[in-house]
Amino acid sequence: MDTKSLVKLAKSLSDPNRLRMLQEIARAQRLGCANLYEFVPISQPSMSQHVKALVDAGLVHSCKEGRNMYLTINMEKLQELESFLQLLKMP
Repeated sequence: MDTKSLVKLAKSLSDPNRLRMLQEIARAQRLGCANLYEFVPISQPSMSQHVKALVDAGLVHSCKEGRNMYLTINMEKLQELESFLQLLKMP
């Protein structure tokens, strides 16, 4: 994982709302953006910005179906992050 990607990823994880959103997407495996308001009661523009940050960081995939946007966890990106963290543990 390159430094630029890691910084973007860390910034996206530094917000409590985005962390909560990520947890709920992971729990549901596939979650509509409209359903996120149940867990993170913020305005629609704020929600859009948070979702964009998660997508831009590569943590989630978005898929538009009709008028609805659905989010899923990007398991490959999580694996990259896990691998990076494991390298920090090595002497």
